[in-house]
Amino acid sequence: MKAQLSMDEALQHLEKLKSSFAEIIAETTQGGASLSLWQEGKCLLSLQGGEASPGSPWTSRTPCLIWSASKGIAAACVLHALQEKGISLETPVSKLWPKFAAQRKEQVTLAELLSHRAGLAAIEEKGLSITDHEAVAKALAEQAPNWNLQATDGSHGYGARTFGFLLDEIVRRVNGETLAAYWERVFRAPLGLDLWFGIPEHLVESAATVIAPKTPPAPGPFTKAFGDPDSLTRRALSEPNSKQGPLTPTVMNSPEMRMASIPSLGVIGTADALARFYALLSGPNDLFTPTTQSLMQRTLAKGIDLTLLDQTSFSAGFMTNDYGVYGPSRSAFGHPGAGGSLAFADPELGIGFAFVPSAMNPGALPGPRTQKLVRALYGMPEQD
Repeated sequence: MKAQLSMDEALQHLEKLKSSFAEIIAETTQGGASLSLWQEGKCLLSLQGGEASPGSPWTSRTPCLIWSASKGIAAACVLHALQEKGISLETPVSKLWPKFAAQRKEQVTLAELLSHRAGLAAIEEKGLSITDHEAVAKALAEQAPNWNLQATDGSHGYGARTFGFLLDEIVRRVNGETLAAYWERVFRAPLGLDLWFGIPEHLVESAATVIAPKTPPAPGPFTKAFGDPDSLTRRALSEPNSKQGPLTPTVMNSPEMRMASIPSLGVIGTADALARFYALLSGPNDLFTPTTQSLMQRTLAKGIDLTLLDQTSFSAGFMTNDYGVYGPSRSAFGHPGAGGSLAFADPELGIGFAFVPSAMNPGALPGPRTQKLVRALYGMPEQD
């Protein structure tokens, strides 16, 4: 795709995007969704449809759980905190977090940790709560890597649950405050973003009700591995025997979990706020240096993911576009969420995109709905 579109081309793509979103909403029997597109501080498109909860229409102010799309927002906080302290990604994690050196992890760098190469995809200690940061962070510091870091030559495995604990701990070590507090102070409040690591109590009831997938996942290596309780895939996507029970939509819809800060998968926000933030990341701004922005875009790990058993690529905390998740732009970066949430920045066009549904599709990676929207955004032909 060309780096610049003519006005006519851009308008055609926006009309196609509107049409594709309308088709998705028409096919949605429960729940609703929102879509937003921003460029250079301006909203190009803000669409909503369906219900936030039974009897309540979805509006532009409806916040919704975005599951693992949370990770990109958390990574931005970490990179900003490191930037402000002048800390390189080649710094060993143990220099900031001494107990992390246990079990031969003393040479693991921040770059390896942020790109899922630290071998900490699954929490091995049981009986921990997903909301108990101190206990889980201590367990991760003390445990051995899930695979031999020396023998696998830089292999990566997605930390579906662990990643947020690791990022939160880095912010605490670097800046002396929680990741949620850092986001609130540096980004959310100053920018006026409706996006929270733990939604305020007075807004709890405004959040959309998340709905579990109605169809089973497609057969394949990931589905087979998830059915094996001993596999890395199952262990990485399972809770550490949490007191809350499995993180089903019903559990995540509870007021307690909506208000909890769970950086891996607990952000609640609007599509407008999410797209607006990614639009900021897509171009020059006053918050991130060009060097830090390059860290968001530069792939550090790629190939078959040991957790997801599919091809993935990651920069320092973001999923990059080596495999076309975000269309044709090789510089695009962002993060998907389980069930169909997707948010990304495209630096070539200076845009931020976000799609946030409440009714989940099966699978951890982008599915047909998000693929349909991305193709429409870029004027790509429909898949057969």
